[in-house]
Amino acid sequence: MKAFNSLFISGLLSIPIVMGAAVEAKADLIVCSASPEKAYVAKAWYSEGSWVASGWTHVYSGECETVLVGDMRQVSAYIYAADNDWQPWELQGKRTAVFCLKQSPFEIVDADGSCSSSMIPKTFYRVVSDSYDYRVRLR
Repeated sequence: MKAFNSLFISGLLSIPIVMGAAVEAKADLIVCSASPEKAYVAKAWYSEGSWVASGWTHVYSGECETVLVGDMRQVSAYIYAADNDWQPWELQGKRTAVFCLKQSPFEIVDADGSCSSSMIPKTFYRVVSDSYDYRVRLR
């Protein structure tokens, strides 16, 4: 199994505009890869009373991709990352939950329920942050 480390990124500062008003900071869940392999990333988040899962964001070696937009202090979210052979990365010491996914692009509402025959149950890792942004590094 592969491993990935999480790194908290400090909150972003608001950027003043010409009139002196501040623009709110943009906050995201960002996945970066230091692995020589391309990663396929799915995410699950709680929205309007149900768990939604979607994928796939491709993260190439040496690059970062935003997989979820929002203030990470306010979002309940999980991620799943796999390589070309569907071997998952693991986030050691983090809480897990099982969500449904598909190998083709997908968005599933109520993804924490029973998976239909066209879906695959997989273990996702919890993303918890006390900062606006949360950055995950795949190795």
